[in-house]
Amino acid sequence: MTSEQSFQRSDIIGTQVITQDTGKRLGVVSQLWVDIDRREVVAMGIQDNVVTGVVSNIEQTMLMSDVQKIGDVILVPDDSVLDDDVEVDRYSNLVNCEVITETGELLGKVRGFRIDSSDGKVTSLLIASLGIPRIPDQLISTYELAIDEIVSSGPDRLIVFEGAEQKMNQVTVGILERLGIGTPPWDKDIGYKTMPYFFDFLSRPYFMGLSIFSDQKRVPR
Repeated sequence: MTSEQSFQRSDIIGTQVITQDTGKRLGVVSQLWVDIDRREVVAMGIQDNVVTGVVSNIEQTMLMSDVQKIGDVILVPDDSVLDDDVEVDRYSNLVNCEVITETGELLGKVRGFRIDSSDGKVTSLLIASLGIPRIPDQLISTYELAIDEIVSSGPDRLIVFEGAEQKMNQVTVGILERLGIGTPPWDKDIGYKTMPYFFDFLSRPYFMGLSIFSDQKRVPR
């Protein structure tokens, strides 16, 4: 896999989908649907624009197998790729899923993931204390974990091998860690038990004007 083939979920969300035959704009990618058992993205949700996703649930779907190229835009053959018959309820978007070891150690929540655009395979998970992609990376520490560490999955939960936290690579250092008051969730001595009120603040609708935070639950103590 080359670097040109590897994309983060955040790189793809909001990308325009264009037909190759006429150059017609079909919309922007609003969701990636993952078959966890196969470890791959199988479908994309498409909406008119990013704002539509905030005020409406209207979303069309296309299969990942119909994607010809991912770059500044996503190229597909024609507008027949839009398929309302795809049963996305069978799949997961992975975002906000808890990541827990076989021994019950909480590692955090899925914030995003990396995929190989040549075959749609998910190669790694991006994990943080909060699974809210719109919170800037600068505010919370994030970690990357290989997808092969997943043992099993359930509703909104991924089970990984015991000791998986030792294989996580830190991607960003959050502001709390820079201030010396934040540590990874699996740190038994401190973890994020000392920071629930800060996380509650991040989850408020007035924070950075992002109303999607209003439904987030308080981080467990």
